[in-house]
Amino acid sequence: MIDNRLNQLINVWFLPSKNTWKDFQVMAMKDIGTLCFYADGITFEGGETNIKIKKILEISYGKQGRDFINKWVKIKYYNHLDELSEAYFADGNNRGWSGILGGTKKMYNLVKNLYNI
Repeated sequence: MIDNRLNQLINVWFLPSKNTWKDFQVMAMKDIGTLCFYADGITFEGGETNIKIKKILEISYGKQGRDFINKWVKIKYYNHLDELSEAYFADGNNRGWSGILGGTKKMYNLVKNLYNI
């Protein structure tokens, strides 16, 4: 089988929505996994979550929810049911320090450049 990945990132933090205080979520992320980039979209494979992102509407980079330390890549997309969805990603390497020191910004630029968004 031919692997047609354009790129992949490991130790990626994932959130399915903004992290708010009412969620009682202690950690900054809800899952950790691998973000794979293909010509036709992105997949995230985590310990608890597997998603496919094919119809990207927009991406942004910045703070979100109650997380005042990390910046996140926010991807708005249409899911397999054609419903508008969101996914948040950050570089979780070195216990999150890689993201704080520019890794998440590199992720944002990678998505923008690969998919011309």
